[in-house]
Amino acid sequence: MPMVKKANIMKFIKILFFLLFVTKVLLADNDVTKYSKAIQLLSEYIGIESVSGNENEAAYFMAKKCRDAGFVVEYINDQPGSVNFAASLYPLSWGKPNIIFHNHMDVVPEGKHENWNYTPYGGVVDSGKVWGRGSMDNKGLAIIQFFAVSNFMEIAYEKELPFNVTILFVSGEETGGETGSMIVSKVLLNKFSPAVVIGEGGAGMDDLGFLTKKNPVFGITIAEKQNIWLKLSWKTDVAGHASIAEGDYASMLMINGLHKLLNSSMPVMVTQEAQLMFSSLGEVVGGVKGSVMKKPDSKVFRKIIDVISRDDPEIRDLVTNKITLTSIDGGTPTAINQSSNIESAFLDVRLLPGTSVEEIIAYIHEVVDDSVLEIEILTEGAASRGTMPEYFFDMLADALVGEYKNSKVIPMLFPASTDNNFFRKFGVPVYGLNPFMVSVEQLKAIHNYNEFIDVEDVDRGISVFTSFLSKVLDQE
Repeated sequence: MPMVKKANIMKFIKILFFLLFVTKVLLADNDVTKYSKAIQLLSEYIGIESVSGNENEAAYFMAKKCRDAGFVVEYINDQPGSVNFAASLYPLSWGKPNIIFHNHMDVVPEGKHENWNYTPYGGVVDSGKVWGRGSMDNKGLAIIQFFAVSNFMEIAYEKELPFNVTILFVSGEETGGETGSMIVSKVLLNKFSPAVVIGEGGAGMDDLGFLTKKNPVFGITIAEKQNIWLKLSWKTDVAGHASIAEGDYASMLMINGLHKLLNSSMPVMVTQEAQLMFSSLGEVVGGVKGSVMKKPDSKVFRKIIDVISRDDPEIRDLVTNKITLTSIDGGTPTAINQSSNIESAFLDVRLLPGTSVEEIIAYIHEVVDDSVLEIEILTEGAASRGTMPEYFFDMLADALVGEYKNSKVIPMLFPASTDNNFFRKFGVPVYGLNPFMVSVEQLKAIHNYNEFIDVEDVDRGISVFTSFLSKVLDQE
């Protein structure tokens, strides 16, 4: 086929796909005015691009919404790319014990727009879902918190409640928290008088394969992994013509080292938090399987979990540290026939509670076993610590069961990292909860194309947090 005809056909196909995309967007039922005020605000909020480092517009937008709703707004800091503010029922200066909800305003980059079913910053509402970057992570949660706490604004004016309630909006969570929660945490005790901190984390699921009963199970996060970003570099004196290169040039050393590291079996470690989670799951599962799970410190359980974790990545992430290769970068530009003397690899590392940064670096050196390997820490998140369930956990659990009948609630070790770790070091109870059901499809869309949150999730999430606050504020 002539090249001109091929080019015309490809051009026609591209135009056709574009028209299909536009048609789908135009036909979408995006009359948000027929939905609740919460959905309308979420749609508008998603429309503000707030990729990490560019949260200012989103921050000022939500700060104004909070002021208009009657919140006392106070900025912790206000810098380009680093805006953090608190919206409270009462002034923070009153020093009242404080129930703190927190969320992050930043989102990860949206990628290629043509890979989205709906424009990533359109806040399109269609098929019972709100679509767009940040809908699930983390703007949906922010709107849930906003409307739940707003329900107590008039009551707080009429009489003095036993607690202040604050919503904390932070920057930079997606890039490690240095421009957000790290800053806020330095003034947490003195400025906020925290009684409890509740951020993102666990949620509800009803399609867990190991459950014998198909009732929803909610996990309230009591611990998260620590995030570490590492740069591994192989530097050698060998840099010359590729035709005479041997096995000691940087590219080959890097490939061999990464092969050993990424194919090594991380040791299984059942932390105190994981033990509590598995024993609680055992109560839900029941039967012989449940009996084994209820004894996570037994030899039988350890043997079983060691076998299961080899084939089940979801279980493996709960009982092992995780090392993920994210990118590779050559240190110096070279011709194809010239070997480089430096190569680098970047790792995303997630550490269980109790594992130190020094221990994981020593582990990497031991496995790679290469004297020329250099390891640089690019970002070090807050160390992972746990919160043992107490009064506020029980109140959250009661609120979930009240909204989702026949559901079960368990303490959860979160296999990823969140800003919650910044606040746990002060000994304050800290929990992570997205107060709604999530599907596997929803989870896969986080940090991916076609991110969404169900309209029902937002409305029911508001109901859960409203019920929780009613119990704690003694307003039932």
